[in-house]
Amino acid sequence: MPDADRPQELPARLLTDPEMINACRVRDFGRVFRLVKTRAGIYPSMIARRCELTPSRVGEVIAGRRQLLHMDVVERIADGLRTPGHMLGLARRPWETPQALAHTEREAPQAPEPEQQTPASLPGPDVDSILALTTRTNLSAATLEAFRSSIEDYWRRDDQHGGEALRPAVVGQLRYVVGLLKESRPPAIQNGLYGIAAELARLTGWTYFDARQYNQARAYFTEALQLAKAIDDRQFMANVLACMSLQATYQDKPADSLALVTAAQDQARSARSRPP
Repeated sequence: MPDADRPQELPARLLTDPEMINACRVRDFGRVFRLVKTRAGIYPSMIARRCELTPSRVGEVIAGRRQLLHMDVVERIADGLRTPGHMLGLARRPWETPQALAHTEREAPQAPEPEQQTPASLPGPDVDSILALTTRTNLSAATLEAFRSSIEDYWRRDDQHGGEALRPAVVGQLRYVVGLLKESRPPAIQNGLYGIAAELARLTGWTYFDARQYNQARAYFTEALQLAKAIDDRQFMANVLACMSLQATYQDKPADSLALVTAAQDQARSARSRPP
């Protein structure tokens, strides 16, 4: 397929959503198509074109009047919607290996970044840290909402342009929020900060995963898990585990991928069974 006609990949947050993972696992294509429509903006006519199906057939599947069982159709759906093969019980699809990794399995060593000189008019980061120790930030629910709004903006920009240029800002905000966690605050504010820090850590991990820097990605995903565990946010933990499962798939570690996605499904079920 020419590059210009190659289907775009589904959003990362959809591929790592436990609901999408479960729908793919049982090959519930009606649910898959509905999620693709609502979460990725790919409407039935486009689904039909990508998967070499008729629009009426896609409509029948969405309405629950038809099932798709033939293996060649399942493979066309995987390729047309850019769904990793393991999610549908298929072998790894040819397009899953990025071109840059087609002939190598080992992660390229990361060269140390040259130390950058801070302009003379600006204080160094060590001074910023010292000054932060002497101040106390008063936070409110509105402050937490502002953090969440900025995270949503980061995700939109990551979807549009990739995360490489965003990473310094995201990491900086993550470290700032982690610093705020060291102060005692009302439980609602403190728990909100934990959730925000977990989201920032997950996003940082995703930018490293997207850049194929897998060791760094795993470290930040693990940090996101620890932060979410502190507030017992099992649904978020399920999402992070799903991200880690997807990464294991790209690293050709099927056993790790299966273990992680199973843990993600367990966490998601546990979250749904908890009383409100």
